[in-house]
Amino acid sequence: MTPKSMVLDPGWFNRDRTKFEDWWRGIRLFLKSNKVVAIDELKDEEDTQDWEEFVKEIKTAFSNKSKVADTE
Repeated sequence: MTPKSMVLDPGWFNRDRTKFEDWWRGIRLFLKSNKVVAIDELKDEEDTQDWEEFVKEIKTAFSNKSKVADTE
Protein backbone atom coordinates (compact mmCIF):
# COMPACT_ATOMS: atom_id res chain seq x y z
CA MET A 1 0.00 0.00 0.00
CA THR A 2 1.41 3.37 -1.07
CA PRO A 3 1.28 6.06 1.64
CA LYS A 4 -0.95 9.00 0.81
CA SER A 5 0.74 12.38 0.39
CA MET A 6 0.34 14.87 3.23
CA VAL A 7 0.50 17.72 0.69
CA LEU A 8 -2.82 18.61 -0.89
CA ASP A 9 -3.15 19.04 -4.63
CA PRO A 10 -3.25 22.82 -5.23
CA GLY A 11 -5.80 22.35 -7.98
CA TRP A 12 -6.24 24.44 -11.10
CA PHE A 13 -4.89 27.96 -11.28
CA ASN A 14 -7.82 30.39 -11.31
CA ARG A 15 -5.94 33.10 -13.27
CA ASP A 16 -5.78 35.48 -10.28
CA ARG A 17 -2.31 36.94 -10.78
CA THR A 18 -2.12 38.04 -7.13
CA LYS A 19 -2.34 34.38 -6.07
CA PHE A 20 0.04 32.93 -8.66
CA GLU A 21 3.16 32.80 -6.44
CA ASP A 22 1.31 30.85 -3.72
CA TRP A 23 -0.24 28.49 -6.27
CA TRP A 24 3.12 27.91 -8.00
CA ARG A 25 4.79 27.19 -4.65
CA GLY A 26 2.00 24.68 -3.95
CA ILE A 27 2.52 22.98 -7.31
CA ARG A 28 6.27 22.59 -6.72
CA LEU A 29 5.71 21.26 -3.19
CA PHE A 30 3.04 18.84 -4.43
CA LEU A 31 5.29 17.51 -7.21
CA LYS A 32 8.25 17.11 -4.86
CA SER A 33 6.27 15.45 -2.07
CA ASN A 34 4.74 12.99 -4.52
CA LYS A 35 8.15 12.28 -6.02
CA VAL A 36 7.15 13.42 -9.50
CA VAL A 37 10.51 13.51 -11.24
CA ALA A 38 9.62 12.48 -14.77
CA ILE A 39 8.83 16.03 -15.96
CA ASP A 40 11.76 16.40 -18.30
CA GLU A 41 9.56 17.21 -21.26
CA LEU A 42 5.99 18.33 -21.78
CA LYS A 43 4.70 16.71 -24.95
CA ASP A 44 1.98 18.02 -27.22
CA GLU A 45 1.71 15.93 -30.36
CA GLU A 46 4.48 17.47 -32.49
CA ASP A 47 5.84 19.97 -29.96
CA THR A 48 8.13 19.28 -27.04
CA GLN A 49 9.24 21.73 -24.38
CA ASP A 50 11.67 21.21 -21.54
CA TRP A 51 10.74 21.88 -17.92
CA GLU A 52 12.95 24.96 -17.48
CA GLU A 53 11.39 26.65 -20.51
CA PHE A 54 7.91 25.81 -19.23
CA VAL A 55 8.70 27.33 -15.82
CA LYS A 56 10.04 30.50 -17.44
CA GLU A 57 6.97 30.87 -19.64
CA ILE A 58 4.40 30.22 -16.91
CA LYS A 59 6.07 32.69 -14.56
CA THR A 60 6.15 35.32 -17.30
CA ALA A 61 2.53 34.74 -18.23
CA PHE A 62 1.01 34.66 -14.77
CA SER A 63 3.25 36.56 -12.39
CA ASN A 64 1.75 39.57 -10.64
CA LYS A 65 2.55 42.46 -12.98
CA SER A 66 1.95 45.09 -10.29
CA LYS A 67 4.43 43.33 -7.99
CA VAL A 68 7.08 43.45 -10.74
CA ALA A 69 6.32 47.13 -11.45
CA ASP A 70 6.83 47.96 -7.76
CA THR A 71 10.36 46.58 -7.86
CA GLU A 72 11.47 48.57 -10.91
